[in-house]
Amino acid sequence: MEEPLLIPEPLPEAPPPPAMPLAARLLNVFAIPGAVFADVRACRGSAANWIVPALLLGLAGMLTAMAVLSQPDFQQQMNKRFAEQAQALEQQVKAGKIKPAEAERLRAFTRTFARPEVLRSLGGTMAFGFGVVRVFWWALVLWLLGRAFLKIHVNYLKALEVAGLALMISVLGSVVSLLLMGNLPRLFSTQDWSQAVSDFNPSHKNYLLLGTANIFALWLVCVLSVGLARLADVPFRRAMWFVFAAWLIQQLCLVTLQGVTGQFML
Repeated sequence: MEEPLLIPEPLPEAPPPPAMPLAARLLNVFAIPGAVFADVRACRGSAANWIVPALLLGLAGMLTAMAVLSQPDFQQQMNKRFAEQAQALEQQVKAGKIKPAEAERLRAFTRTFARPEVLRSLGGTMAFGFGVVRVFWWALVLWLLGRAFLKIHVNYLKALEVAGLALMISVLGSVVSLLLMGNLPRLFSTQDWSQAVSDFNPSHKNYLLLGTANIFALWLVCVLSVGLARLADVPFRRAMWFVFAAWLIQQLCLVTLQGVTGQFML
């Protein structure tokens, strides 16, 4: 009598690797962003992946803005500009275009906001809010790129995690800017190519383009592209074209806005 064949029992499936800790994700995004974003996609969502970077980005922006607004050169420029505005206001009063009482209210308003502590407080608050909003903005951009151009469903919350972790690059960039401002005499010292221009003029659009195309911005574009490629499961090169185009359009809009604002204020 033949013995029945023994069917080997299937080996138990290996347990999935443990999720990468938050601290490891925040640090590894600088060196191995692909592994970080693959881990984010495979694991359950974690709000800490975008809340912590958003707070760090806001804090770094606030400190940078307050450092810029505390520089004597900046304060001298603002005092000069306020003096010019006061002189122009006086001429309008003499011409009868503005009543003296209204002019006095405008002078009091200007004197209030011309105080260094008020400028630092407002600038720091706005910079903090801008840093937090950037996380949501880039998450929206990744979500739209996935839906509209890659034709792939991308979860917004996952895109929010990817954007938050990727923007740790900008946090590092802000830290470098603070270090440069503390060691270089030039106002608005940054880690960009404008350092090579001896007569840098922030109101000129060509110089503004140099200022925006810095190393950390390009690094951020690459890391965001890796994140979109992992979320949408597409090749990196395909994702990078769309992310770079979105970044370029954003920078051109910012340069135009800064140029118009600079010409208006000068």
